[in-house]
Amino acid sequence: MAIHYYYIDDDPESQKKVEGFKNEELSIDAMQHKDSWELQLEFLKEYEDKYDGLILDLKLDDLPNNNNIRAKFRGTSIAQEIRTRQKEGILKSFPIILFSANDKTKQALEKSGTDLFDIIIDKSKLDEIAFPIYTRQLIDLSKGYKYLCDSSLTTAKIFQIDDSFIDTRFLSEFYELRKAPVHIQTKFLITEFLTRQGLLIDEDVLAARLGINKATSTDWNKLLKVLSKNKYNGVFNNGWPRWWINLVEKWWNENIKSESILRSTPAKERVEIIKRATGLEHLIAAEKISKADSDEFWTLCKGYHLPLDPVDGLIVQGQDNLYPWQEPEYVSVEAALWRTNIDDWISVADVEKERYEELKILYSRKKQ
Repeated sequence: MAIHYYYIDDDPESQKKVEGFKNEELSIDAMQHKDSWELQLEFLKEYEDKYDGLILDLKLDDLPNNNNIRAKFRGTSIAQEIRTRQKEGILKSFPIILFSANDKTKQALEKSGTDLFDIIIDKSKLDEIAFPIYTRQLIDLSKGYKYLCDSSLTTAKIFQIDDSFIDTRFLSEFYELRKAPVHIQTKFLITEFLTRQGLLIDEDVLAARLGINKATSTDWNKLLKVLSKNKYNGVFNNGWPRWWINLVEKWWNENIKSESILRSTPAKERVEIIKRATGLEHLIAAEKISKADSDEFWTLCKGYHLPLDPVDGLIVQGQDNLYPWQEPEYVSVEAALWRTNIDDWISVADVEKERYEELKILYSRKKQ
């Protein structure tokens, strides 16, 4: 049976906005808001067996509904009341997604506002690449919510791996959250586990750590099949494909049988070692970003989204309170100087600002 979402907006033509998400596993029913906040909540309760998740527009008062009434409430106020009622057991648990046309929405909302939503989708950034990614996430969010509602599940079941492979500090934090409502557990897993480089890494970071330019390597997908046993298979894995870094390193040590440690091996050497061990000849080594010295890649530049050794990067702002299992994100010197894709990293961290200013002076002199 397909996953079904309700989408509430003020635009009578809103169904067109979500057509790109739909496939055989997902359907979305768009509708205008009800006449009042109370009627909207009554509707969601009455039909709660008909939907598996909710998509909300932030501003619901730009256009009147079919009864010529403008909403006197926002998507955040509806989401807040839903979360309260879910906690009280009045409403079932289901994902809530914020769907907004404003690319500054995330910055505009207070943290308490963003915490109400499992993910935020920017309408302006949707294209033929983004739609399928979000479709998988919408489907997986609904399935994951239902799965996590089972309080008897062990962490080994939730993450589909023996507890001994998981950082005990992460497990301790998650044990406590299992007592919390499902939306709090889900938000934690998405923001602090799945989308934070640390215990898990995404495909781009995986390629960087193996020293590979996946865009030009025609054997990349074959290598992914070789690494399939190292893939994360736990909750939300279809929406957020990830790999366990400790299993990838274990594979390097046991299958590649290199005499050098993965972290301290240059990219070209990593690739040659992997090619010899796997027989995959069409793997191309990643190249350094301009102004970088090392090709012992371990992360991605937030500006260029290309492989980077952290020693050649500047820590980006907003990472003062990382959990112990999380790794900081970096921007390369080149991207920082040119402010490349600045919206993706905003600024360098305070601890890096003195060095950043020195670099600006250094490279301005070299131009003279």
